[in-house]
Amino acid sequence: MPAVYPIAWQPPVKTGRYQHLQRRDLRTWEKWLDKYAATVTSVAYDVALGGLVPTADELTEQDRLGWRYTTALKVDVLLLEGDHVWAVEVKPAATTSAIGAAIAYPLMLAREEPTLTVAGGGIITEDLTFDIEWLVQQLDIRVWTV
Repeated sequence: MPAVYPIAWQPPVKTGRYQHLQRRDLRTWEKWLDKYAATVTSVAYDVALGGLVPTADELTEQDRLGWRYTTALKVDVLLLEGDHVWAVEVKPAATTSAIGAAIAYPLMLAREEPTLTVAGGGIITEDLTFDIEWLVQQLDIRVWTV
């Protein structure tokens, strides 16, 4: 089953509007754009993967998509680097929840969009504690620090 809605690739530029990024994540994301945008060709926001597909006959297809979107995992941003895609969580301070997202999102993306070459998961952050840095190294999660 593909992503809930088609992936909408766009240039890696500041727009001030980044679907699904939380307000506290915006500054971190824009710092990443300032520092790393030239390293990728495209980005995609709010990619919804998986989700509950209700089977009630009275639901329209639009209703089913709405349910699926509401219950889906939502990747903050996909980065297209060459022909490889990174599924990335954006957090001012990286935590174990960001690590979980960086593990889960690329697996889900590879399952839902098998034509993409998924490089792995990543975290964009401003703050990486010693313990989190050790964990991401052990788990081979890419980190961009801004």
